[in-house]
Amino acid sequence: MWRLYTLLAVLFMSFNSFIVKILSKKQNPLVIMVYQFGLAAPLVLSYLFFSKGDLSFNPLLLLIGAGYFAALSLFYTALKKGNLTKAGPIFSLNLLVTSLLGFIVLNEPFSWKSGFGLFFGVLSIYFLRGEN
Repeated sequence: MWRLYTLLAVLFMSFNSFIVKILSKKQNPLVIMVYQFGLAAPLVLSYLFFSKGDLSFNPLLLLIGAGYFAALSLFYTALKKGNLTKAGPIFSLNLLVTSLLGFIVLNEPFSWKSGFGLFFGVLSIYFLRGEN
């Protein structure tokens, strides 16, 4: 089931990046962020309320929120100033860094298959980055 969730997340984030690129032609990327977070906060809180989720405080949550906001602000600014076909693939390197952290910090199992996957992921970004 986690694969389905991951696939849906990829589709939503891809569609989101496409819409942000369209909007950023006339809209400040930070204004787009305000709308996104303004809509997301009540949705998340509603979900937590109805699912009886745990709302206990953890300082790492602030770090995640700040990091997510900073990353998306920079990415949206890159989309405004550059091409989606170049900025999108480069931004996806965050997934490779996440995988490396999983292997190194969390001691998740590493295999040659995983290594080749990471290598080809970097190689694909190299080829997708464009000529300029």
